[in-house]
Amino acid sequence: MAFGRRKQKEQAPPVPGVDWRGVWRFTVGMIEREILVKSRKQFTRGPRAIRVPSREGAGRVFAPCAYFGPKGVDDLDSVIYEDAEFQRLLCALDQPIERNGEDVYYVRDARSEVIGVVRRIPPANRLVRHTWRIDQPGRPVIAGCNKWAKKDAKEIAEVALESTVGFLLRSSGDGSYSRDRELEWRSEGGEFVMESCGFGGHDMRLEIEIEARWLDRRLAFAYAMLRDVPPV
Repeated sequence: MAFGRRKQKEQAPPVPGVDWRGVWRFTVGMIEREILVKSRKQFTRGPRAIRVPSREGAGRVFAPCAYFGPKGVDDLDSVIYEDAEFQRLLCALDQPIERNGEDVYYVRDARSEVIGVVRRIPPANRLVRHTWRIDQPGRPVIAGCNKWAKKDAKEIAEVALESTVGFLLRSSGDGSYSRDRELEWRSEGGEFVMESCGFGGHDMRLEIEIEARWLDRRLAFAYAMLRDVPPV
């Protein structure tokens, strides 16, 4: 019994949550602490949540700001709560509606009022992936496109090589991770709104960094629910 009590004392307390309204950078996952021990990373985990990374000594902590609800229809995470007990609804995704070839997701707040729309747009050809749009009332449409879309041929070749190397690392099973898909999100007027990046490997996750203060964070969370990267 003494050993059990000592072990319990050594366990780090849960990372306290932070207010979602002021979040400008977040990741999606279950990792709560990342500690460097003898040049190796060790992790402690918590509930799957939207988390805000920060430094803690030589490691990092990932404070939750919103929690994914129980699995919904077709295994789609469609609801996010402010608390780990699933008592305070933050936002929810409707099931998609097909409109002009697009998958349209209405985003609703705790009162079931629509606060915006996330749209998945199919590619014009098989050589490129789909694109995304976010419609926030009173703001220009926000488009998420591949970060390298406007690069020249040499830069595109470098990105392709990096992606190939990343795929080989992920396939090797050595625990490495690499960038997967990077999107720049800009308004119709060209304003940089946010950036998102998927990471593969053992620590598969999605990271988003928000630039525009006016962006409703719940719409960025809604996009994260749609999991443009494999599930974490």
